[in-house]
Amino acid sequence: MKERLKFIIRYYVTPILMFVPLRLLFLALNAEKSYTAGDYLDVALSGLKLDIAIAGYLTALPLLLCIVSLFVKIPFKKILLPYNILIAAATALAFIADASLYPFWGFKLDGTFLQYIDSPENAIASVTTGYLFVRFAVFVALTTLVGLSLHRITPEKFAKADKKILSLIVFLFAGGLLFLAIRGGVKESTNNVGQVYYSDDLFLNHSAVNPIFSFIYSLSKIQDYGDTYNFYDEEERSALFDSLYTTDSTISDTLLKSTRPNIVTIILEGMGSVFIDELGGKSIAKNFSKLCSEGVLFTNCYANSYRTDRGLISLLSGYSSFPQISVMKSPVKSQSLPAIASSLSKAGYHNTFLYGGDINFTNMKSYIFSGGYNTLMADTDFPSEAKKHQWGVNDDVTFDTLCSIIDRQPKDRNWHVTLLTLSSHEPWIVPHNSIPDEKIANAFAYTDSCLGVFVDKMKKSAEWENMLIICVPDHTVSSYPRDADRTDRRRNHIPLLMLGGAVKEPKRIEALCNQSDLAATLLAQMQLPTDEYKFSRNILSPAYRYPFAYHTFNNGVEFIDSTGFSMLDLNAGAILKEEPADSAHSRLKRAKAILQSTYNDYKNR
Repeated sequence: MKERLKFIIRYYVTPILMFVPLRLLFLALNAEKSYTAGDYLDVALSGLKLDIAIAGYLTALPLLLCIVSLFVKIPFKKILLPYNILIAAATALAFIADASLYPFWGFKLDGTFLQYIDSPENAIASVTTGYLFVRFAVFVALTTLVGLSLHRITPEKFAKADKKILSLIVFLFAGGLLFLAIRGGVKESTNNVGQVYYSDDLFLNHSAVNPIFSFIYSLSKIQDYGDTYNFYDEEERSALFDSLYTTDSTISDTLLKSTRPNIVTIILEGMGSVFIDELGGKSIAKNFSKLCSEGVLFTNCYANSYRTDRGLISLLSGYSSFPQISVMKSPVKSQSLPAIASSLSKAGYHNTFLYGGDINFTNMKSYIFSGGYNTLMADTDFPSEAKKHQWGVNDDVTFDTLCSIIDRQPKDRNWHVTLLTLSSHEPWIVPHNSIPDEKIANAFAYTDSCLGVFVDKMKKSAEWENMLIICVPDHTVSSYPRDADRTDRRRNHIPLLMLGGAVKEPKRIEALCNQSDLAATLLAQMQLPTDEYKFSRNILSPAYRYPFAYHTFNNGVEFIDSTGFSMLDLNAGAILKEEPADSAHSRLKRAKAILQSTYNDYKNR
């Protein structure tokens, strides 16, 4: 048993010892500026988690053979020879392709690579023979090095096992450890590319990513929706779509006293209008309702999607949502998006993102850093005793932390801080008991109470006069109330509120809109460019002549305009709801044109 365990450990460690220097070589070859020894060390250490995961994949077969060899004689070296060669060649190809393509692509090796295999003559048309020869020579050398390393540690065979049952138990336990290494531990989030992101320098993050993992991970995200949602020919699609989204940055109404306020964006987990009496809901979020009269309230705003990872993309990047795609889970796509933080960074703002939960969940960390945030704080930055919610740290703690972050901001620069709350999330267990008979409502009342305390503190601070606080949820909670009609047009109705000393005067804006319109609307108020935001509308522009709201759910779309509401199930091709029926046709045509256009845009990113 000892010899078999020693072999498995060696086989597991060997690829890791190869991956680390290869990642550092990627950094050295592709760096456009000088980096310190500390940067190289950070890249080496940060990327280990994905190296460990890939090593787990590679060791699975040898481990299985070790288990079989407890009962049957196996010629290990002979059986694993082709496997070792395959691993060596794949490792060499992945790291060489990654390092070679990065200067052209600007992103890590992923499934995009497969799109060019059927036309290699076009892929190599712009490179010299010398360029190809050097890489081929490196490929042969690296394949030989890795292959020989694995071959040398592989035994010819193992002696007969004496304690078969005990050995079997040990190796099954080892298999469990390999599974955890591949999965990334026992937390809710599994291994993903964003877990090794640690810096606001995107290139350093990319250098930390194992290209084999990046490639394998991306394959699960690849699906060609071009034919699935190809409803119209290009001329008809364009005619339907082009008038729906405008990038006009002129404004007909000025909301702010200053074009350079300091900004706090509070993303309230699941806080639909159903909890706010000021917007026709129940009297649960009482502080929010009170604040509605103190700021600019957008009364007809709708969420674009139904999950946090999707809602954040719509909110922070002004990007439309998808029925079957989470853009955040594909770093190569999400990093190509514009983002409010990036736009503010160009204007001299320092951006901070605060979340009390697992920032690696759904690749959030990757998106946050690539979206222009300089500083990130999440669950691992809080003491363990503060993590009293299943998802991490409760909102009273993160709101207090938000106050501290604001207090520490330098006075000689503008800043922007985003807080994503989490207490108003299943399992709805919070340190608050104002509505004991309704767990969901009580959780939202708790988050609302934290918001109220925070705003009261800010009103007493020196920062208040030039502060803009934006309160908006990521999505709504469809399970509240329990008898809620899932086809109700107001199911995805959300609050959008701007308040603070930077707001010129309280008012209500009745225009129909989406949460994705925040980007263009806010940046236009700040006299910053909005032309990057193709799916975000400046709703205070004179060009905003056709108000509508668009929402996607799991393989379905909803569309609301002044004529009514339509809801379409894309699986069955059936209309689930239409109010009134006689105008549904034009609404659904526009919804389908948006769906086709967004997938075309996503495919081309």
